[in-house]
Amino acid sequence: MLALPDISRQHKVALGFGFLALFFANQSLSAMAIPYFQMTLGLDPFGLSLAIAAPLMFAGFISQSVGRLSDAIQQKKGDRRVILLVSGVVSGLLFGAIWMVPYEWGDNATLLYILVLNFLFCIGLTFLTINVKSLAFEVSVDVKQRVKVMAYGSLFERAGTFAYFWLFPLAQLSLWGSVYIGIQYVGWFIGIVLIGFFSVFSAWFSVARSTNDSVQMSIDADSNPLSDEHVSKNPASTTTLSHPQVTDKTVKAALFLLLSLTLIKFGAISIFTSLDFYLLVYFVKAGDLAAGASWKGILSSTFALVTLFMIPLFAYLSLTLGKLKTLNIIYWTTALGALLKWFIYQPGHEWAVVIDALLGAPSWVAISVIIPSMLADLCAYERTISGQNKIGYFISVQNKAINFAVVITMIGAGLLLNTLGFDADLGAEQDPDSLLWMRICLSGGPLLLCFVSLYIVKIYPLTEQQMASSQAKKALGQT
Repeated sequence: MLALPDISRQHKVALGFGFLALFFANQSLSAMAIPYFQMTLGLDPFGLSLAIAAPLMFAGFISQSVGRLSDAIQQKKGDRRVILLVSGVVSGLLFGAIWMVPYEWGDNATLLYILVLNFLFCIGLTFLTINVKSLAFEVSVDVKQRVKVMAYGSLFERAGTFAYFWLFPLAQLSLWGSVYIGIQYVGWFIGIVLIGFFSVFSAWFSVARSTNDSVQMSIDADSNPLSDEHVSKNPASTTTLSHPQVTDKTVKAALFLLLSLTLIKFGAISIFTSLDFYLLVYFVKAGDLAAGASWKGILSSTFALVTLFMIPLFAYLSLTLGKLKTLNIIYWTTALGALLKWFIYQPGHEWAVVIDALLGAPSWVAISVIIPSMLADLCAYERTISGQNKIGYFISVQNKAINFAVVITMIGAGLLLNTLGFDADLGAEQDPDSLLWMRICLSGGPLLLCFVSLYIVKIYPLTEQQMASSQAKKALGQT
């Protein structure tokens, strides 16, 4: 079902390694920063959140400029391989440098060092992100193939989760002599190999589509009335650097709702679910950081394993039942998982985290495969209305929403911890009331937001049948 018969092996290898590099670049910093900078060095949670979130916000502001520069280089040179390679290597080196801060420094000096290095890292990461995502769009021809490409990339990302929450436990191994030395070795391994080398591999195997390829794609698209290629034959269908606004009220409403689901998952829900690590360490394992980190690794690895099976399962359901019905199934399943978190995160119930992973994994399929495919459907539908190609606009607003959501999570998680009375200096002696409210937030917050998501799905204004009918009429009108 996820086979990509029209994409060469070279493109598949490039796509896979590119998504892996992007995954480790985006996820490793937060996965290692909390247990090291906060739980080990005792940095203020809110201050650390600002040092990580501020550069991400800046990256969101420059993303459209970086995209235009990347397009200009692609038009001039014929491909994006050089910028992908350079951005990957630079991002990897900067990531490794973040962990070289001397542990003897004071809190303010450490936070300033993290802030400056992270600013530079996020600039490089913005170039890397846009070029890897451009690769994913350039290897796909129509809506159906784009969905398969998204699912293919999501599988590689999930494979990465088998490792990333074991990174800090790896840094704690006695063979390094101390965690301060171990974090540097692990940081440089991630930077040089998992980010730098994987990016180089992606750039090496990626190739620009030739003119013959483009002609053949256009011929193949003629046999499919729902292909994007049909719409692009309209002379009025053009792409502009200014990213024209969407004017149709129904499309604007649908876009707003899809972005709302993105903000809820990457932002609001993530704020509450970030508490699971703290509860595993300070409640379930009574302050044993090494044991808590190990159980977090088990939770993350189980989540990744389950998701590998969930991606093709729910992709199949979306093709047979429809995307909206599939989202309903996913959010009801996630709501049940949120309710059970109250019983799972208790001393003596460590292995129950497997249940948490089983019921939480479908939510990743929703945000990484189904919702992006709905955005692609909406983009194609809007094109039949306006006659303009606004793919750049849709991608830019989605990226902004994701960046904004990540910043909300970074800052919101730190504020929530401070509000609940968490104090890293107390270690295992955390206030019992603080731990109680952590449990309430971990379970109740995602439960409430699942119901909000279900309501959004209920009021979504466009069915797949409506969009397909409109696209078919447009295609027939052009033949």
